[in-house]
Amino acid sequence: MVTRKPVGTQKGRSLLSSMIGSSLSNFENYNNKEVYSLGNFTVTGRMVSGFAGFIVIIFMLMVTFSSAANSVMVSGLGGSTAFTADVIITENTGPSFSSTLNDEGDFVDFGYVLEEVDWDYTSNMRISHFDVVVDWSSNGGAGGGRQVTLDASSQNNTAGESQNNGGNGGTITILWPVNQLPETVSDTADDTDAFLVSFETEGEWMGGKFTYTSESSLADTTPLTSESIDYTITLIYYTWEFENIREIAEI
Repeated sequence: MVTRKPVGTQKGRSLLSSMIGSSLSNFENYNNKEVYSLGNFTVTGRMVSGFAGFIVIIFMLMVTFSSAANSVMVSGLGGSTAFTADVIITENTGPSFSSTLNDEGDFVDFGYVLEEVDWDYTSNMRISHFDVVVDWSSNGGAGGGRQVTLDASSQNNTAGESQNNGGNGGTITILWPVNQLPETVSDTADDTDAFLVSFETEGEWMGGKFTYTSESSLADTTPLTSESIDYTITLIYYTWEFENIREIAEI
């Protein structure tokens, strides 16, 4: 049996082959053709084709790298939304108490050291920082020269910090940072609530010790030079809030 190929198919292939051959021939002729002449320098069609091809390749590479960069960003951020907000700090007065220390070496403990729950702010998730403040003044004696020491710490960091003060009275303030935020914060989150929660952290149970470290050199030398110090210890806590939460861009 003899199998015959369709005549239309053979003609179509022949016509396509002829068109491709003609196009290649025309392209080669263009490449060899002088397009422009400037003195001794001649611009040929091949140079024009090469430059056009170079431009196309550069454009394709730019598109490819741009797509790759966008793919990495979306993958890394999980398609979240970028938010920013202004941070507002509010001062709040915590527990406070007053008393007297009569002799050198006397001291008073306070806060978590005595398990005083009113100094416990661990459940407050928006604490910026604490100030442990002592205001003290002298009684009796023969002038200045008294020395006092404030030790402030937290249940999580019992080493704490210490400051001394001397004379006839004064103020000691120890700042205890927890989560001090800048004036403006930014991050990515699924929504504004998640953005807010991402900055929250547990507070601290504060406490410490205040000590009448030393008397003046003339203390208790006569009944008229008996000395003591009055003091007031106060905890001030600062909380943060977000204001003007706004979306930056959809990632």
